[in-house]
Amino acid sequence: MFDHFRESACFIAVDIGGTKIASGVVAAVEPTSILFRQTRPTRAKEGADIVLSEVLVAVKDAIASARAKGLDPIAIGIGAPGVVDPKAGRIVYAGPTMPGWAGTDLSATIREATGLPVAIQNDVRVMGLGEATFGAGRNFTEVLFVSIGTGIGGAIIRDGLLQDSPHHSRGEIAYAPCPDPQGRYSTLEEVGAGPKLSVAYCRAQGLSPEALALPAVMERYHAGDRLAVEVITERMYCVGRGLAGLLAALDADAVILGGGVGTLGTVIEEPLRRGLSENLLPALADIPLVVANLRTDAPLVGAAVLAAQAVRDNG
Repeated sequence: MFDHFRESACFIAVDIGGTKIASGVVAAVEPTSILFRQTRPTRAKEGADIVLSEVLVAVKDAIASARAKGLDPIAIGIGAPGVVDPKAGRIVYAGPTMPGWAGTDLSATIREATGLPVAIQNDVRVMGLGEATFGAGRNFTEVLFVSIGTGIGGAIIRDGLLQDSPHHSRGEIAYAPCPDPQGRYSTLEEVGAGPKLSVAYCRAQGLSPEALALPAVMERYHAGDRLAVEVITERMYCVGRGLAGLLAALDADAVILGGGVGTLGTVIEEPLRRGLSENLLPALADIPLVVANLRTDAPLVGAAVLAAQAVRDNG
């Protein structure tokens, strides 16, 4: 995909998060190398217009830095929170952490301000695209990317392409059915997202649900706290069970595990892997679980891939 671009060509990559906006310059001939990186606050609570103004500043700064290095920006790729219509370049739906974000015409605004082609997708999908193309999934044809962090999100990537859907929600695995440790009906996000793990531990300890954040719970885990080990292990096993059911419907060559919680190491990976392998259909028993390896570069690498695909598709 990247071998036909001239040496000076580059992409502007942007990852819009709930608290910060990361941006970077990615050379077309070396798409895993972030040449310029900057972060700035999202200011989400101040409304969509303020967020959009911060994104524009990030993009313009990245363009200026690229040109100062003798590079030629040819397209912009953006990962954005919410349900995204990639063809219209618009935010279809956004949760309460991004007030007023739904309806934002992101692509048109940035295209008009820069004169460059703009491609956007959901932020987790873009992260998954980076991992599938140049990270842990690069040797597989079709992958399910699972990001476990503050929430749980996902992406389905086939032949290096994100799979869109009629309502643009393909990959929203947070709401997939998942049993909790008591066998009750729940969802992947309710069982395994970072804040849910810490709340479950606090309640089991008889503490206020907000008494400890996940890093403090993990400290207790590594110190041998029996209850912390039990809560984390049981809940990650349940997430594996939920993913096994999801894979029965979707099928894939591999599962890529990413996100701030998903990449914490064997404490998360081992029980999740066990829950997955013990509950997969026999025909799917050889589906591997691999851990994301691009880390914080994944969203920007994925945004560059998205931008490159837009250039290719538009001739």
